[in-house]
This record gives sequence, C-alpha cells and structure tokens, in this order.
Amino acid sequence: MGLDGNRRGDRRGRWAAVALAGAVAIGAALPVAAMAAHGRGATIVRGTQLAYGTCGDGTGYLMTGALDGCWWIDTFEPRTDPSSHTLIATGEEHFTGWLGSLYGTFTTRYEYSAKMAGPWGTSPEVHGRCHHPIAGGTGGFAGASGEISFHDVVNVTPNYYPYWGSVHLAKSADAGAAIARLLAAPTAQATC
Repeated sequence: MGLDGNRRGDRRGRWAAVALAGAVAIGAALPVAAMAAHGRGATIVRGTQLAYGTCGDGTGYLMTGALDGCWWIDTFEPRTDPSSHTLIATGEEHFTGWLGSLYGTFTTRYEYSAKMAGPWGTSPEVHGRCHHPIAGGTGGFAGASGEISFHDVVNVTPNYYPYWGSVHLAKSADAGAAIARLLAAPTAQATC
C-alpha cells in the first residue's frame, strides 16, 4: 500500500531540508577547503606593487591585489659596473601581509635586470623586471615556495610594478582543523 499525498510530501520536505542544510554546510566549507587544498597546488597571485615609500613606515612598497601588505628590500647587490647602461642585481626581499585569509611573512631571493638611459649609477631606468623565487616563510607562509615576477612601469610618476606568479602553500593542519570544526557545527534542522 502506498503513502498518502501528505505523508509523501512530508518525507520529501524533510529530504529537501536535509539536502539544503548539507549543501549550505558544504558551501560554507569550500573556501576553507580551498585554502587547505593549497598544499596540493598553487595559488595564482596578481596585483600591483606601488612606489617606494607607500607603506605605513615609509620605507617599503605597498602591495595591492592578491597580496595585501608591505614588501621590503633587505639586500641589493649590483653585478655590473656602474658605468654600464644595463644593471643586473641580486638580493633578498620579504613580504609581510595577507594572501586571502592567511597572514605571515615570506622571503625571496631575487634577480633584477634593467636598461638605463645612461650609466646606471646616475641615469633613470628605461625598463626593468625581476624574478623572485620564494625562499621560505613564517606564519601562514611557513613552508611556502613559488615565484613572483615584476615588471617596472617607469614612464609615469609615481612608478608602479605589476606582479604575477604562483605561491605554493604548505599543507596546513590548521586548515584541516578548521574544516572539521565547520562540518561539526550545528546546522539548521528541518521541522516536520
């Protein structure tokens, strides 16, 4: 014998409510799960580094876009003679700030090249670029790797530096714990 229309409707309503509650829980977990998945892939980053002195302390570069924080040059080692019209340099830099909901610091070892209007020691830059392999990090960037590239836009005042690249984040036990907490949280219950 089949169910009457009311009981069938009640059962369908309960299943729909349970399915909806499950979808809401999974949908809420996806951003956290996406952050946890960084341990298996790369996060693509793009944005703009503003001119020197734009950070709060006046000594660094403000980062906008995927990276939100400040960038500092720690060392700068020229590899070419100051009378050359080409500048090649290497050194170390660091970023402190946010990538999505992650906060921390990562360091880079960079290679910079530029063409100058005359001897690099006394002439303005015509164009330049640099590549920044990520050498490690702390906080949310502990165990990070990847590479970020910059292009110098120097024909405007103030100068600015578009960036793009990828950041590989270490698999985080904290992200896994956050997913478990989210999935264990009480969800809306269907009423009959």
